[in-house]
Amino acid sequence: MTRYRLRFLLQEIDLPPGETVLGRSASCHVTIEDPLVSRQHARIVVSGDRATIEDMGSRNGLLINARAAGGQAVLQDGDRIRIGTQELVFCAVRGHGGAHAGPGSRPTGFMCHCAHCGLPYPAELILCPSCGSRDRMDEDTISGIVGENDKNWTLELLVDVLDKAVSLERWEDVERMLRRSQGNVDERVTSGQVIAREHLDRLAAAAAALAAARSEAEWGCWVLEVYATLGLVPREEVIGRLSTLPPAERASLAPMADRMVRSVEARGAVADDERACMAKVASLSIPPHEAGG
Repeated sequence: MTRYRLRFLLQEIDLPPGETVLGRSASCHVTIEDPLVSRQHARIVVSGDRATIEDMGSRNGLLINARAAGGQAVLQDGDRIRIGTQELVFCAVRGHGGAHAGPGSRPTGFMCHCAHCGLPYPAELILCPSCGSRDRMDEDTISGIVGENDKNWTLELLVDVLDKAVSLERWEDVERMLRRSQGNVDERVTSGQVIAREHLDRLAAAAAALAAARSEAEWGCWVLEVYATLGLVPREEVIGRLSTLPPAERASLAPMADRMVRSVEARGAVADDERACMAKVASLSIPPHEAGG
């Protein structure tokens, strides 16, 4: 007989026959603490040997294996379900006849994390379904709290949600996600770990958008500080948005912009495609009253 379960990080949730509602509300069968999860976000219905999932009119939608799910979708063993910033794995657990179960055939199973790309996936699988690696992280290196784990998969989840929140101009949600990302990024920068450039640029774009929307320099200062520490040049879009801040706020960016310019110059020759952006950063390093702004 087939049983169905959801696996989330190192937790496991049974899915009994009938309806299981997932959402932020405490009245849901599965409560997910995430500001981007709706109170009643999705339902899973188990009927015989078939399980389906359906969005319940949530604000942020539902992804199955990185694709938007529309209407009712049939779930298959190993499907990855993303709700808000959280990723769950749907698993079909088939009976093995107890006494004959050998090593590695635990009927419960657990989630593991790929040591190469950081993706969480069912421990029963031999290879990571994303990159094919056999290497797994030790359990004591895994944090159960999204946003405090410093692996790239966490940032990937966060930047995806940030992009959507920015497009919808939901600035409170943008700030919540940035706060959760900030500690992750700062820890990696301090410890000298690599941050994927794509993730960094998308975080910076969201931070600059929030700064411009609120006419406040706080997140702009953080962005410039991170790029200065790494000796990198942000995208022109980021500097363009920071340039629109009111003079008083823009003035608070000047010290960090100056530090970023010196950091990049110390790195060596500036690439041709970075020159235009470097000129804009340099203009930020000049206080508005001196620049006549």
